[in-house]
Amino acid sequence: MTQIPQIASSARMRLLTGIGLGALWVLFAIAHVAAFRTTGKVALLTFAIAETLIALFFVLRAEAKTVTVNPREWIVAVLGTFLPLLLRPTSDNSVPLAEWGLMLGSIMQIAGVLSLNRSFALVPALRKVKTEGMYRLVRHPIYFSYLISLASYLMTNYSMENLLILVCSVGLMISRVHFEERHLSLTPEYRAYQTRVRWRLIPFVF
Repeated sequence: MTQIPQIASSARMRLLTGIGLGALWVLFAIAHVAAFRTTGKVALLTFAIAETLIALFFVLRAEAKTVTVNPREWIVAVLGTFLPLLLRPTSDNSVPLAEWGLMLGSIMQIAGVLSLNRSFALVPALRKVKTEGMYRLVRHPIYFSYLISLASYLMTNYSMENLLILVCSVGLMISRVHFEERHLSLTPEYRAYQTRVRWRLIPFVF
């Protein structure tokens, strides 16, 4: 079990995961750019850009100081990262409020990713603890933006497949918050950050 992080962080595995993420991203991007050209919905394009940043910073992430050795946490993290890339736009729903929500969530996601920068982690890992930008509001701003984006996306691009992806993604997201907090809180720096920023995912709620 303790060999999992070494195997997963090896050059070969990094290449394979990069190829897998890249392939999913290409299919995701093609579908959303095509939908944007057909429908003119800017929110779809913005959402695609936000997901592109996730893929980009996954490839460019800095070396971790510590990484979880729990296989379940690795599985949850991989599924939680890749699953939203299976979302596909539909052409039969138009909900202006939801489209604005998708735009807002995507912009928040972009801000969160840029705040995190190369400290982006796929699995629970300690790089540099980020406390600036969106991280002044909640401890997991990217996940918070995902909640807004995914809910809005489903409202304006409803299908049973997208609904299933959303439900699974939210469940995985809650698990990831728990796993990441448990790993990061081993450091005094992160415990101090938890004291300063009370909310994990949703301001004034959770």
